[in-house]
Amino acid sequence: MKRRIITLTERLVAGMPEPDDYFRGLRRPADALPDNVLLFARRDSRSLRPASVASAFHQRWVLIVALAGRGTVVLDRKPYPLRPGEVLLVPPLHLHAYDNLDPQPTWLFTTFEWPGHTAMGETWRGARRLDTNARTRLDALIKAWRAPRPDGLLAAAHLLALLRHLFPRTKKAPQTSPAVQGGLIAAVRAAAEVEPAGKLRALAHRMGISESHLRARFRDEAGISLGRYLREARLRQSAIWLREEDISIKTAAERAGYPDIYTFSRAFRRSMGTPPSQVRDQISRRRGR
Repeated sequence: MKRRIITLTERLVAGMPEPDDYFRGLRRPADALPDNVLLFARRDSRSLRPASVASAFHQRWVLIVALAGRGTVVLDRKPYPLRPGEVLLVPPLHLHAYDNLDPQPTWLFTTFEWPGHTAMGETWRGARRLDTNARTRLDALIKAWRAPRPDGLLAAAHLLALLRHLFPRTKKAPQTSPAVQGGLIAAVRAAAEVEPAGKLRALAHRMGISESHLRARFRDEAGISLGRYLREARLRQSAIWLREEDISIKTAAERAGYPDIYTFSRAFRRSMGTPPSQVRDQISRRRGR
């Protein structure tokens, strides 16, 4: 067996040409590797459409691969149909839901952090086909993930190769100060739990930047405006209040900073796709009222 391995290696080496330049070899990609990579599969449409309202914005990139079964990913209220053999990339903080799903799809999800990358430019929008090259990279990623002793560096390298092939024009975020890097979205998320007036100014001051710069940097990092994120975050938080605290719609509107329940209900339905009264009705039915 040992001699056979050596023979195979010798065959690979045979005929290997001399380099033209002894100082120029294969370069590693300039992109930062994805980090904290997680793979999982969904095989039941009910697991993709939970009965309760989602509790928060997701904070990671999500790569969705439709292996079997059709469905629609509603990304920022715009539908993106997915057929078997197609891939969709969802950046952090972009609301997404699922519709028109086959009863038993097989969809692979890869969630990850991608330091230094931004959702700006929208070069990631739209489904991509899994060609032979992409399938080879996807298979390598799955094998690295399912290995007896998984190697995070190897999985990240295969994921980056897949992303670079499918989304070659995804932009890197501009360089920013160390105080802003990494913690910007998390810090704003914490600030979003309260009214933004004054709080964002204090947050910007702690980071050593102006409020206008904070808003600009957030748009660069998240691909959406800070105002929209805070508005959506408060509405989603109000859905949690309605679901978990059993408060009135009027109270939820006041907590979310809306002047009346009519303005609140319009904004809630536009963001959530359902009126707040429906969330209240679901709670009442579950409690047998």
